Amino acid sequence: MRRMARFLANDSDRESLTDLGAAIQPWPTLGRVTSTPLHVISGHLTGDAALDTATSRAILQLVSTGDLPETLQVGMPHRVVAFGKHDAISARFDQAVASSVRAGFDSTIRIAGGRAVVFHPGTVRFAWTLPDNDPAKNMRTRFERLANAVVGVLGRLDIDAQVGELPDEYCAGRYSVHLVDGGKVMGVGQRLTKHAAQIGGMIVVNDPHTINAVLEPIYGFLEIPFDPSQTGSVADATSVAPDIVAEYLVAAVAEDRRVHQVAPDTATARLARTLRSHHVPPVLA
Repeated sequence: MRRMARFLANDSDRESLTDLGAAIQPWPTLGRVTSTPLHVISGHLTGDAALDTATSRAILQLVSTGDLPETLQVGMPHRVVAFGKHDAISARFDQAVASSVRAGFDSTIRIAGGRAVVFHPGTVRFAWTLPDNDPAKNMRTRFERLANAVVGVLGRLDIDAQVGELPDEYCAGRYSVHLVDGGKVMGVGQRLTKHAAQIGGMIVVNDPHTINAVLEPIYGFLEIPFDPSQTGSVADATSVAPDIVAEYLVAAVAEDRRVHQVAPDTATARLARTLRSHHVPPVLA
């Protein structure tokens, strides 16, 4: 198995058979037409934050080696704070993790870079893993495609949104998506291997207040500028269930392709268990 090539920080750092297409309106292409089906893993989150993160990392490795095809993971997570590599070397990282635990949130070290983010059941977690023989060359294109796809998803809900960083937003990045005249609703990061890339993040569908309540003390410990007023949600503009947003995101990524709903296979699960320890904050190990 090829060695993992590198970690990339978030975008501010320069990282049974179902055809859902029949049930969802056609989506305009984002510059690629292919008949290759998109494999989608919906749900299948374990409630163990480190193991769920390790599963995404295992999928990245296996796509890179050619043992898995292009795969999109999407689902509603439990209560998790995902810390970045930069967070883990902060002098007060242990205090930040302890704050997460006190708030009733599990903690993990995320795959992509960036800074701490909060997942909860009112968010949609996604990780899109693609084979690519030159992943660094195409990094910006993937960011643009994903961010524009999310803007399109929100457009289907009659929500005006745009791509760009807001001042002092959480986990700041140039490919964040925010409501026009509103707060950030999507953050994204990317990780590269030798022959694949994984672009992952979340869409905040509702309850941005929980995100702020958990992140404010954590960002204080990590000494990261943070303006809670920049945190938004889809619910600021319209009421919609997270699973509908997830369904629309699958359609946007699939474009005109068939969608194959799959579960993590035995090899993925086995590899994830071996990688889990890498994603447990040291203070919790």
